[in-house]
Amino acid sequence: MRKFALVALAATLVAGPLAGGAQAAPTDTPNLALGSKGAAVKKLQQRLLQLKYDPGKADGKFGGTTRAAVWAFQKVNGLETSSTGKVGRKTWKALDKPKLPTVITAKKKRERNRVEVNISKQLVVVYKNGKIALISHTSTGSGRYEDGAVSRTPRGYFRVERKIKGVRHAPLGTLYNPIYFYRGYALHGSPNVPLYPDSHGCARLPFGTDMKIFNLVPIGWQVRVK
Repeated sequence: MRKFALVALAATLVAGPLAGGAQAAPTDTPNLALGSKGAAVKKLQQRLLQLKYDPGKADGKFGGTTRAAVWAFQKVNGLETSSTGKVGRKTWKALDKPKLPTVITAKKKRERNRVEVNISKQLVVVYKNGKIALISHTSTGSGRYEDGAVSRTPRGYFRVERKIKGVRHAPLGTLYNPIYFYRGYALHGSPNVPLYPDSHGCARLPFGTDMKIFNLVPIGWQVRVK
C-alpha cells in the first residue's frame, strides 16, 4: 500500500508538524466526488484534516463540507476544480506532496496571528503563532453592480473589530457567525459558497468552517485581504 509522504520541511516550518502521522492512500486512488461513501472517502478526509483543511467529520461521507475542503486543497495546489469536487489521480498525487498556500502578507507587516483572504485564489488561511491553523474555500465580492453599489471586497490591512455568535440579519442578507474586519464587511458562514466570487463584499465561509474560524480568531487579530 502506497504511503503518503511527510510534508516537506518547509511546510513543517510554516504549518507545523502534522498530527497523527501520515495516512495511507487507497491503492487504486479511486475517483471520488460529492455523494461518494466508504473507506477511500474517510482516508481523504483524514488527510485533509492533517493538512489543516476542514472536510468536517472523517465519517466516510463525501458531503458539501468535504467538497469545500477539496476545492480549497485543489486551488492551493493548482489543480482543476469541479462542481462535484471530483478527486482523481492528480489530487491523490498532490495529497502525497502538498503545496503550501501563498503568503499574501508583506513580510515586514506579517503578524504571527492573522487571517489572510486571498481574492485571486478565493481562499482564507488562518495563522496562529506563525503556523497554519486552518485553510478554507471562500467566495468574495462578485464585482456586480447591485443594490446601488458594486459588490467588492475591500483590499488592505485590517483588524477583527467585532464578532457576533449566531445569526445576524443584515440589510443585504443573513450572516452566520460574522467576524467583522472593516465597517460592515465580515467573514461569515453562508449556505451558498460557490466556486466563483458571488457575495456583496464579505468573505463567505462554508457552514461548520465558519464556526471553527469564529472560535480560532479573537478580536484584534490582523486581517490581510489581497
